[in-house]
Amino acid sequence: MSLATVGAAVLVLCIVAYAMSHSTDSDIDLHDPEVFQERKDLYRKQRDDFRINTSAMEELREWKAKNDDYDYVELGSGMIPANLVGKAVGSKAFAKCDTWFSEFESHNPPSLILSESQDSYVIGNLASYDKRQYPGYKPGKNSPEGQGFGHCLVIPRKRIFNIVDPDATANHSALIKEMKEHFITCWKTEDGPLKLLERVRLTFKQQNTKLASDDRSVKSCESLVSMLNKDFDALSKSFLKCEPDDFEFAFHAFPANSVGHLHMHVFPKKGGLRKFSTKSHDWKTIPIEAVLEVEEEDERRIEGQGSG
Repeated sequence: MSLATVGAAVLVLCIVAYAMSHSTDSDIDLHDPEVFQERKDLYRKQRDDFRINTSAMEELREWKAKNDDYDYVELGSGMIPANLVGKAVGSKAFAKCDTWFSEFESHNPPSLILSESQDSYVIGNLASYDKRQYPGYKPGKNSPEGQGFGHCLVIPRKRIFNIVDPDATANHSALIKEMKEHFITCWKTEDGPLKLLERVRLTFKQQNTKLASDDRSVKSCESLVSMLNKDFDALSKSFLKCEPDDFEFAFHAFPANSVGHLHMHVFPKKGGLRKFSTKSHDWKTIPIEAVLEVEEEDERRIEGQGSG
């Protein structure tokens, strides 16, 4: 087994552990006024708590300086697993202060990068979208699949820890606005949707292969895979019809994050394209619009205090 395979497997296991620890899987409209306000309040609280945490802010400075001799405690859970430190999954060995997404191009195959700009990457998801593909899945229970068909991520090229990191929303939130616009620009290109769909298809097929090695009977596995493939074809057609406004752009604020590097989740809002996907992360999913409103409100308040 290659180190790249080991690395991907460890990341998926981390996602599995986190997903299984939260057991709600009900539908939530993130843009319902009451829910939207809750997400604004959640972001503001997590942001403020992080920024007054002197230990976390010190660790943040050391992490951005790539200090491999520092003992990371507050940010430690988002770092690369200790067993992979010093091992090369991509072209460069992992360091103690690395995360899964830091210097992404040096630690991952080029095929995972679907688009790149001066400031960010659009990357594929290592988890498939369909909960039925996971051996531990039982009706009514949660599994580690993505938040919707076509769920992908947009990450900054430079070291930004999380949406609570001051640099994430510096300069009137220029970075996260660019990240959203990057995905939209990619989606509007002739081959953008097809590239993302092909990445989804590859992960989907890999998960189907794992199903074949499960303890299910051959007959039941064949029946399940046949149904999965049929649904994939139907969802693919619906997915390719999506417009930019049909996607959710959102964040998971520290400490409810799985990877210690800013990443924007992008997935369809349409219920049909989330039918077989997890909603267990919705409780912590903060739309970019909520983040921008909080930042704009705070900027206006500060300006008002200054003029007074």
